[in-house]
Amino acid sequence: MKKSNIIISVLLFILGALCFIFFEAWPITVIQNDVTANKLLCGFISRIGLSILFVWLIYIFCGGKYVIFDKRFFVTMIWSLPCFMVAFVNFPYSAVISGGVTITRPDLIWLYILYVFAIALLEELIFRGVLLYLTEDLLRNAKHKPLLTVVICSLIFSLFHLTNLFAGAGIGATLLQCVYTFLIGAMLTVTMLKLNNVWLCVLIHGVFNFGGLLTISGIAIGNPWDTVFWILTIVSGVLAAGHIIFSLIKLEKAYVSE
Repeated sequence: MKKSNIIISVLLFILGALCFIFFEAWPITVIQNDVTANKLLCGFISRIGLSILFVWLIYIFCGGKYVIFDKRFFVTMIWSLPCFMVAFVNFPYSAVISGGVTITRPDLIWLYILYVFAIALLEELIFRGVLLYLTEDLLRNAKHKPLLTVVICSLIFSLFHLTNLFAGAGIGATLLQCVYTFLIGAMLTVTMLKLNNVWLCVLIHGVFNFGGLLTISGIAIGNPWDTVFWILTIVSGVLAAGHIIFSLIKLEKAYVSE
């Protein structure tokens, strides 16, 4: 590695570490007398600092094609429509309309958007960026490389969410989250293998987070999981699963024929 790259990497590591320590592990008060706003802002800043580091690491180790904006971005979105459908229906539309969910802090929607997409950005750079690259390299001679890559990356992504137990989350809720994050992780991993576009994965993940973290973030209250929500989730999930499985089979065939 070039000396300049080493210097930049060290500086970005220091930046990322400081952002995490001061705004996540050891949170400070940035916005006075507003716990929710301070939580969202600190969460955004800590993740952006680490994201810059991982963008750089992916760029120098995995190649620029993974993090440079692809001019075919909007074309590839057509293939991703079933995935976007899963993300869009994760928002509790019927609960909001019926009053089952009430947005209590509409003034913080803009900060909430930054927060949920910062989470998506960091997780995608790690799990569909660095981890995916390392897993593919480790399995470069494996017989079922695409399938094993999807399973391993999705499993690690799922188990990562066990860390929510340390933040006070319940065991049942955390285990349920591990199950659906494995499925979401598989969908995003196949998307990355198919399109080599981490930004598309970030967008899908961010839209999914927008609905999923609404009541957890403190800007809304209520129960988002009504009957309509589950019907939409099951229908979109089945359609997306068929699309992803079919795409994974094609990736397996293409790999075997190489």
